[in-house]
Amino acid sequence: MNWRGIFLLISAVFFAVIFAWKGIKLGLDLKGGSYFLLNVRTDLAYQNYVDKVGYEILSKLKEKYNQESVLIQGEKIYVGYITDFIEFVKKEFPSFEYKGEEFFDDATYAVFSLRESDKKEIEELSVSQALQVISSRVDEFGVAEPQIFRFGKSRIVVQLPGVLDPERAKKLIGRTALLEFRLVEDTSDYLGGITPPEGVYKSAEMAGGNQIQYFWAYEKDLEKLARFVETLTQYVQGKSVLIGKGEKEGIFRTYVLAPSSQLTGAYLKDARVRMNSITNEPYVVISLNSEGAKIFEKLTSENVGRRLAIVLEGKVFSAPVIRERIAGGVASIEGRFTIEDARELAAVLRAGALPAPVEFEEERTVGASLGEDSIRKGLFASLFGAAVVTLFMLLYYKMSGFAAIVGVLFTLLFIFGMLSLFGATLTLPGIAAIALTIGMTVDNNIIIFERIREEILKRLSLKPSIDVGYKLGMGTIIDANMTTLIAAIFIFQFGTGPVRGFALNLTLGILGAFYGSVFAAKFIIDFLLKRKLFSI
Repeated sequence: MNWRGIFLLISAVFFAVIFAWKGIKLGLDLKGGSYFLLNVRTDLAYQNYVDKVGYEILSKLKEKYNQESVLIQGEKIYVGYITDFIEFVKKEFPSFEYKGEEFFDDATYAVFSLRESDKKEIEELSVSQALQVISSRVDEFGVAEPQIFRFGKSRIVVQLPGVLDPERAKKLIGRTALLEFRLVEDTSDYLGGITPPEGVYKSAEMAGGNQIQYFWAYEKDLEKLARFVETLTQYVQGKSVLIGKGEKEGIFRTYVLAPSSQLTGAYLKDARVRMNSITNEPYVVISLNSEGAKIFEKLTSENVGRRLAIVLEGKVFSAPVIRERIAGGVASIEGRFTIEDARELAAVLRAGALPAPVEFEEERTVGASLGEDSIRKGLFASLFGAAVVTLFMLLYYKMSGFAAIVGVLFTLLFIFGMLSLFGATLTLPGIAAIALTIGMTVDNNIIIFERIREEILKRLSLKPSIDVGYKLGMGTIIDANMTTLIAAIFIFQFGTGPVRGFALNLTLGILGAFYGSVFAAKFIIDFLLKRKLFSI
């Protein structure tokens, strides 16, 4: 029983079925789509961490000593000097290093700075989290066969085959989607007595039992309002001034908010679109996990009568008054959405917030026609090369050359079947690797055929010459292919994107070359030999 022939046939059928059933994913350069190179702002990631810790220290100081002497400047946190409390901060926040004391504004402050080791850890974590969040967002929007991978220290490459609308893609990928619940500071009139520039107006409202001044502008002057808000930091004593939509359509206004969030989207469990039965406008209902629900319940129970702003990506979407304690951890975000905007917002919130903003350093769109042109030219080059090689093998090696060509066909079947089996993506460099391995398959056979000819010249009969030729040729083939395989493994390990695709196809091609030249070609040669049709 010819076990080699049985193995060959079963393998061929197996890979043919896989290839036909699953097909092969085409990469961006073949299918067309959008390409982005993103830079994660890791510097802002650890700045956000410093701000968060600073607010926690401030909350503890207010709780223990009813004081608010905490300042945040860059990576440093200045804490009003109370000996017991300073020791508490050292113990509870070990990622911050105590740097001694500084005296200013008629007070002594203890200085804490984020440790370098923790800063690097936050930077590394922010890139990893950004990679995960972007992958989740792309999955949420149903983009087929994306390629998302890290590139260098803080960059991420996103390839979206078939997505030819880069603006929509940028919108879904680049949104920070940082959701915060922040109390509105309406206990004092922080913005009273300030004169706004032309195009920005000033009004008053009753909030928290006080008359509060705020600024507003029409949508056409929103940029003027934004520039003016940047100058207000000095008047609000460490608080934040953010812009949100006003009560009337087309109007935007200011809100003075607590310096940091009391609750963030990190506790978000789900986000769904609902329709308002009265206004017939869509809104987003969010639900918090058990821990977030407890924080939300505590926050609302302690601040009945105050306004709680729902802030998304630095903009106030709404600031409803807390009428009573809210249990269950369910809230809504309303913002005069279209149904598409509401769905997009819900999907982005479900995928999670980016740990830090991302910048689009490079973007390009590959049209489907360019991909088709690449496929056409790649196929033409491959077929032309294969035709020339086939002609040479048939003329020079006769029927043994025919066996080598059959081995090449089995090699291609092996490569495409494995690509389909593992869900790998075929790119233009991958096609180049496949063309290279076709040559390697033929080269393997040439080594063996020349060995066979040498044995025939020694006047051995045909069958022993073939057996000795395969035996002697295998050592050379293994040495040559192993060195290439080692190089391909290192390229795959340290390369990125299309370079890794080339390495993967080259690796499969080397294995396929063994399959085609050793198993397939030998089986055909034995078949021809038995029927006395073999010639070399």
